[in-house]
Amino acid sequence: MKLAIAISGGGALGIGPLQFMRRLEADLGMSLADAGFAFAGTSTGSIVAAGLCSGMSAAQLYDLYKNNLKAIFTKVSAARILTKNYYRYDNANLKKLLQQNFRYKMYEFKKPIYIPATFMNGDSVEKVWDRGDGMTDQWFAVLSSCSAPTYFEPVSRTKNGVKEIYCDGGMWSNDPIMVLESGLNKVPEFKGNYKILSFNTGMRHPNKAPDDMSIIGWGKYILEEWVARTGRSGFFQAQANIGKENVYRVVPEVDKKYAMDDLTIIDKVSDIWDKLYDEIGAEVLAFVRSTMTEATATAKVAAKVAADTAATKATAQKATTDKVKTTKAKTAKVKKAAKAPAKKAANKSVKKSAKKPAKKSKKHK
Repeated sequence: MKLAIAISGGGALGIGPLQFMRRLEADLGMSLADAGFAFAGTSTGSIVAAGLCSGMSAAQLYDLYKNNLKAIFTKVSAARILTKNYYRYDNANLKKLLQQNFRYKMYEFKKPIYIPATFMNGDSVEKVWDRGDGMTDQWFAVLSSCSAPTYFEPVSRTKNGVKEIYCDGGMWSNDPIMVLESGLNKVPEFKGNYKILSFNTGMRHPNKAPDDMSIIGWGKYILEEWVARTGRSGFFQAQANIGKENVYRVVPEVDKKYAMDDLTIIDKVSDIWDKLYDEIGAEVLAFVRSTMTEATATAKVAAKVAADTAATKATAQKATTDKVKTTKAKTAKVKKAAKAPAKKAANKSVKKSAKKPAKKSKKHK
């Protein structure tokens, strides 16, 4: 079995799962980048997924968040709320950070990766960036998935003379677990041969009906409570499809909602996930190790089969070589036997000629 990792969206709250992951890596004795065989992430989760898929450790990604969140959430002028292109934060620093860390093309990811984004003017709004997107920049795929409406402005590019506009993948798949499952089912080596470790970045909190049911109130409620929320439907579907024992969701239970752009609570969020690791870390560690044990067992079987095949080939080759040597020896013996009478006859002829007296010359008669 192979380990696949999914991380949902949640803005600055993404530091929480990274705290859990870095403790998991410490106990595991290896990075999740090495333990995992496939990754999926939406919005902030796409940064984590791309980082792991690029070989970064959770500890490195944790520091990346810790050191850059303030710059990432740089506010724009409040007057922008009066324009037709409203967003709260300038994405320039986020873009720069992604360009520095994800400099390659999508096809250059060494392992399967799936990054949901919303294709605002495409034939289908559901866009999933993966290795099949070839020459698309990795940083662009991640930035598009992170462009949450009202938080960051949408991103665009021109392809084949057509302008494409993208925004956050959380608009339709804040939890990328089903995107991950769908993608892996198309990869022969993964079909029926993987487990999913899923992280709910936004955490689970009580449902609450909106107090403000005006058009603005409903808009805020839908965006913040449902679009940016990681529900459980995808989790249940994944369990039904690949088995309950093959899906593990890591999610803290909290008593209230935490804003995904409130940088004053980052340490608190990190502590929440740290406490969660104290509670369930052993279970998650066992889940991850089960994929490694099975992978090791599969590798051993494969190695034995390869060794047996090599031995069989070697035996067959030796038998063929011995047969050739035997045939050559027999052929040489036959040739030698065939030459013997001729040689004997020749020797006899020579001896007979030597016994004959020489004819006398007529002079001596």
